Amino acid sequence: MALIISRNGDLFIIKIYKDNIQNFDMYDTDSILELFKSFLVKLKDKYKVSGLCCIDVYANEYFGIIIEVNNIYKYDDEIDIKVSFHIDSFFLVEINFDIDDMDNYDEIYYYNGKYYANYKNICDSNIIYDGSLEIVNKGIRIK
Repeated sequence: MALIISRNGDLFIIKIYKDNIQNFDMYDTDSILELFKSFLVKLKDKYKVSGLCCIDVYANEYFGIIIEVNNIYKYDDEIDIKVSFHIDSFFLVEINFDIDDMDNYDEIYYYNGKYYANYKNICDSNIIYDGSLEIVNKGIRIK
């Protein structure tokens, strides 16, 4: 399984695209355990992650899964985890909006000086997964 890991201090963001998890069942505990083992081993070995980790799992039918691992307290060599699942998360992408491109998007939102669209296979943009509902609820829907 291909994992894309980015790091910002003790926060790790793991992206697993839909094509890499076609047979993954978010409601099957064995599938979840295998997924966690695959990235926790890599984080422990390569980045020396240990101690208490808070994990947020965001799943989206078009994108796949984004996992945030926050290593909040380091001790021993063991990893203890607290997991929160956000099933059927609403993913948006930040776009450079041009009125001529309006037909390319199903929905467009304007919020805090930026434009956002529903994620539907647009991979070359900034993906918004945590806080996307705030954009939808507080922003202006253009289309």
